[in-house]
Amino acid sequence: MTGIVLLTAGAAAAVAMARHVASGLWNNPEALPALPENPQVRYESGGSENARIVARLLPTAMAQVEAAHGRQFARPVTVAVYVTPEAFVAANGLGNPRSVGMTFMGRVMLSPVLFSTQRQRLPALLTHETSHAHLRTWISELSALRLPQWFKEGLAVMVSGGGGAEGVSEVEARDAIWRDDRIAIQSSNSLFNFSAIRFAQPPEIPDTSFRIQMGYRQAGMFVTFLNVSNPDGFGRMMNAILDDRPFVEAVATGYGTDLQTLWLRFVRAMPTAR
Repeated sequence: MTGIVLLTAGAAAAVAMARHVASGLWNNPEALPALPENPQVRYESGGSENARIVARLLPTAMAQVEAAHGRQFARPVTVAVYVTPEAFVAANGLGNPRSVGMTFMGRVMLSPVLFSTQRQRLPALLTHETSHAHLRTWISELSALRLPQWFKEGLAVMVSGGGGAEGVSEVEARDAIWRDDRIAIQSSNSLFNFSAIRFAQPPEIPDTSFRIQMGYRQAGMFVTFLNVSNPDGFGRMMNAILDDRPFVEAVATGYGTDLQTLWLRFVRAMPTAR
């Protein structure tokens, strides 16, 4: 009976995911009006002033991403600004009303809350999502999906100075790791996982905002360690990733060792628990 229930739940989740993806494809932001002064920025009707804010922030965000990734964008990236939550949810590919920023099919989509109640998060979240979009300008959507979720999100957190992980401090993340409440350092991602970072021991309530940001913060700290501890190795790894080589091979090219060894080095380098 348990197996049947799990299969039914899995099938229902797959149907829901397919529906959200179809909605995202149908509600392509390329159909929105383009900002005359920067056609990369698209906006829902009534959002032209917010689009201008994004256009002013975008060059800095792109420069941060290019510096960290080691390459310029291979092609322009569309950034869409939404006025209504309904339009944002319909376009973001996940159907997730709690998300404030999303990259779907290489296009960045920004929730209306980033221009109201969460305005202070806009610069970092724009940079975070632009990091995701940069990868898609060099590698295929399938290759991007296969990259470990912890790496993609950790890279975006690092590049944006903490964007997406604002609710969890490094001290809180370190203390959790010392308690063995840590992310799972996987070498690939499920094609059915668009956003979640897995934990080594799944928490009882995995999808609260705090738990999601805990995963992002730990991933950002690990990717930052990989960069700071060996900048040349990080550059070699990023070049291999953007050349569309498998992630395990890219890590070996950069560091000459495996992920678990690198994680142990990261943990040993952390300050001791309080």
